[in-house]
Amino acid sequence: MGWFGRKAQQQADEALPFLGVDDAAHLRTLAADTFARAGCPVVVHDDHLAAADGRQFGLWNMAAMCHEAGPRSAWQDVVSRHAEQVLHPPPGPDELSADELLDIVVERLAAVDQLPEQFRARLGYATEVGEGLLRVLVADFPATVATLGDDDVARVGLERLQTAGRARLLAEPTAYEQIELEGGALLEMLTGESVYVASKLLVLADVLRSLHGERAYPDGVLVGVPDRHSLMLHVPVDGGVVAALQSMAGGTAKIWSSAPGGVSPCVYWWRDGTLTTVSRLTEQGRVAVEVHDELGAVLNRLAAA
Repeated sequence: MGWFGRKAQQQADEALPFLGVDDAAHLRTLAADTFARAGCPVVVHDDHLAAADGRQFGLWNMAAMCHEAGPRSAWQDVVSRHAEQVLHPPPGPDELSADELLDIVVERLAAVDQLPEQFRARLGYATEVGEGLLRVLVADFPATVATLGDDDVARVGLERLQTAGRARLLAEPTAYEQIELEGGALLEMLTGESVYVASKLLVLADVLRSLHGERAYPDGVLVGVPDRHSLMLHVPVDGGVVAALQSMAGGTAKIWSSAPGGVSPCVYWWRDGTLTTVSRLTEQGRVAVEVHDELGAVLNRLAAA
């Protein structure tokens, strides 16, 4: 049953919380051996590998790919490919021509807190679409994804890149599932192997049109994007919206807390392209639902009806 069928890892590793302690230790050993065989001996730390020449190789993305690959028997191929990519990186976006970049650009939803502060300074073109969420552009290489900086965007043109990136985002494949909650409220799920499923929040009007045809959403849509492979929706039509909001708030926060590709623990209220936060995690790790006056009026009207 999509998100609600996933089980949290027991005895989670502190540095790589989506892996268990034993799996994380196995990954670190496997990574160190692989890098050494590739001619780059490293010192192993909880969240990265350190080479003698000062280079550091983070373990987060590698661990995320192993987590998604499944059993440990599949990890060696994942780690070997990752080591090859970071030790012998492909050309960066700045080495591509304008036409080459337009061929691989994609619009992407990015979590602000996952972008290093020094890197955010290079994203002057990025726009905030909701609390903690940015619209950015990335170059989608066969084996890696590189976020475009201001220099890349200025060289090709923001409008040209956005047009091409939006078309490619819309074309990303997804699976569709409906979940009926107790009481009849309907949740809609978009999931998939693509790392751009959550990014379809950026083109939600088009997504809704593909799902429901031409129709209005006078009471907006509740949306959640806990990880990059998932987008959850609920269209408020009756009193079931209260149960839907409660389920989404708890489920989104739970999956985000252990997802290797976490995006946001919040649920948002989408209306005509504007996102308003309606649930969040407190500093104590609890889910708090914040219903402001306008949404409260909608909930009360639908519940009474």
